[in-house]
Amino acid sequence: MATGAAATFKKLWRTNRWLTVSFLLTLTLALFFIIRAGVFFVYWQNHADEPIEGWMTIRYVAKSYRVDPRIVRNAIGLPITGPDRRPLIRIARETGQPLDALTAAIADAIETDRASHGGAAAPPPLPAPPASAPPASGQP
Repeated sequence: MATGAAATFKKLWRTNRWLTVSFLLTLTLALFFIIRAGVFFVYWQNHADEPIEGWMTIRYVAKSYRVDPRIVRNAIGLPITGPDRRPLIRIARETGQPLDALTAAIADAIETDRASHGGAAAPPPLPAPPASAPPASGQP
């Protein structure tokens, strides 16, 4: 007679088919959520304090800098109404503010919040200005 895990599984399958299916389904779901949590953990460890850019949402900035989203909302003058999935560039366009002013206000608010909590972390980096093309004159 065979022994080991395969034999035990065959015996369970013959005697308790629904219980075995339930166990395998539960095990699969547990592995899925463990892997998913690990992926999120690694992602946010590698994306901490990302330079603020126009494609980011309020929640993304708050999560990257590990601050409350209300701090970011207050910095740009938005009411706290619920989740806002608009990117910063769209918020800037709708409020009539330049994106640079919006990102600077957010960076200042994050720096102020970190200073008030005793954090000695560096201020959030601002996005790099676009490179300007050299003049196209023929003279050196």
